[in-house]
Amino acid sequence: MPNPHPPAGVVLAAGLGTRLLPLTRHRPKPLVPVAGRPLLEWALDALAEIGARPVGVNLHHLAAQIPKALGHRAEPLVYVHEPVLQGTGGGLRGLAAALPRRTLVVINGDALFDFALEPLLAAHRAVDALGTLALRRPRPDETFGRVAVDSTGQIRRIAEVRGPGADAPGLVEGVFTGVQIVEPALVDALPAVGACDVLRTAWAQRLGEGARLLGVFVPDDALWLDVGTPERYLDAQHEVLRRTARVHLPPPDAEGRRVDPAARIAASARLIGPCWVGPGAAVEAGATVGPGTLVDRDAVVVADAHLVRCVVWPGVVARGHLHDQVLTE
Repeated sequence: MPNPHPPAGVVLAAGLGTRLLPLTRHRPKPLVPVAGRPLLEWALDALAEIGARPVGVNLHHLAAQIPKALGHRAEPLVYVHEPVLQGTGGGLRGLAAALPRRTLVVINGDALFDFALEPLLAAHRAVDALGTLALRRPRPDETFGRVAVDSTGQIRRIAEVRGPGADAPGLVEGVFTGVQIVEPALVDALPAVGACDVLRTAWAQRLGEGARLLGVFVPDDALWLDVGTPERYLDAQHEVLRRTARVHLPPPDAEGRRVDPAARIAASARLIGPCWVGPGAAVEAGATVGPGTLVDRDAVVVADAHLVRCVVWPGVVARGHLHDQVLTE
């Protein structure tokens, strides 16, 4: 029977962003721009595609900036401020209490992905799962914990957390993408107070009880990146620049150059693809942008500057010859 209610959404966005310093010194991690959009809006757009509403977002570092930055969003947003960080479990607990008691689609705010959520939600509902983890195939030499599933998709092991059949033959291992679907009965297994990890508390308890917990693999060519350090942040920008689907950028020309119609490019400026110049941005005479450079809205690349594999934040003035830099001011 079709579920009569759309899911509610959750974005866990209360982290300090310490690993991303200095980019998060004056801006919370959820608002760092990725290809012209705050990281948080990538998650909100994915939730909007499945009609998730309302959407809860937890806040901590520089919390006041986030509601101001999202005032244009159409979906109802519910904010929960955490004076003391509560971890993924405590964050989910607080948000679930502020949202309707229904299916929750939960996204870790530091993950950047482009896979659709509808197939995950459909698989979850098809078997009346209590919880579903979106998984991807492991990459060589990764240190992330593995999630093991059997031929029916049933989760048997989550990292060191072992359930019935944890050593059964034929299990397939995946890596958690930071996207999960949870029912209220799974949320109910969270500790009543205190900071905690959702996988090592609620998921561990329900796994031990033999609940229907599903692991669904996203497409192998799907984008998934942990935007956790300045190096990974740059990698994420460059990966998005190379893609055409589910990216909020103008289409590239034959040389991989993406230029917004409202950008101003001097006749003697040089653009080398892949690159992007956003709305209101200016590239002055003799400047070179690219390859691998993104110039966000209203930024200025001054005359004779040369930017290779750089990211220029909105409104920033870029000067000199720079390589692999994030220009934030």
